[in-house]
Amino acid sequence: MAVSSSQRGSDDIVVFSEAAVRHNFAVLEYSRTCQSAAAGIAAGIFGLTGIPGFLFYLVMVVIQALFWHAKAGFEWKMYFTDISLPVTYSFVGGLFTYILFWVFLYGMVHVY
Repeated sequence: MAVSSSQRGSDDIVVFSEAAVRHNFAVLEYSRTCQSAAAGIAAGIFGLTGIPGFLFYLVMVVIQALFWHAKAGFEWKMYFTDISLPVTYSFVGGLFTYILFWVFLYGMVHVY
């Protein structure tokens, strides 16, 4: 969904549709939550602990951001106001979801 358009005049002004930007953020947050849960499940099953577990989350976030950029045809300006948003948006919320599933599955598989 393209969200930016340009007005013709003396200065080119970029205009964003607020509804489209909100939709893009909602989709990004939903996918970040699902990706974090799946990554936490994988990390728990793999038995990752400590720093390798957190590095696994960072790698998964970067991979997801690359998928978002590829899906957008590397024209991120049409969908997001900043190139870092696919990486940074909902990062902490996703981290909490990741830790929840990571610890739960690690305990279920490796402790019990």
